[in-house]
Amino acid sequence: MGEGSEMKHFMCTHSYLSGDAKENVVNELRESTDRDFFEFYQSDKARVLQHWAGKDEFFFCHWEAESADDIHELLSKAGADDVIITLANEMQRYITSHNIEDKKLVIPEDE
Repeated sequence: MGEGSEMKHFMCTHSYLSGDAKENVVNELRESTDRDFFEFYQSDKARVLQHWAGKDEFFFCHWEAESADDIHELLSKAGADDVIITLANEMQRYITSHNIEDKKLVIPEDE
């Protein structure tokens, strides 16, 4: 990621712009692997860490990025702006059961 930059965690809610947009994206993803997906959605300033999608008109991604603008820039360069709208929310607290450190929780309101 960016040299000397501070990466932040973001939860993004993505919504398809139309049923046709969703159908086109789903068809494009049919031949993709998880590796393809994560390699495609990364840059020096942003990358997808996790992705959740169901049958609804929206899906979610956990991003690591310098800023929300860097996420939107990467999505724009990938052509995603034509098919989805994205709400990126910075999350000051990020903890995971995959890496328990026994540290005090970050309280976003105290930041």
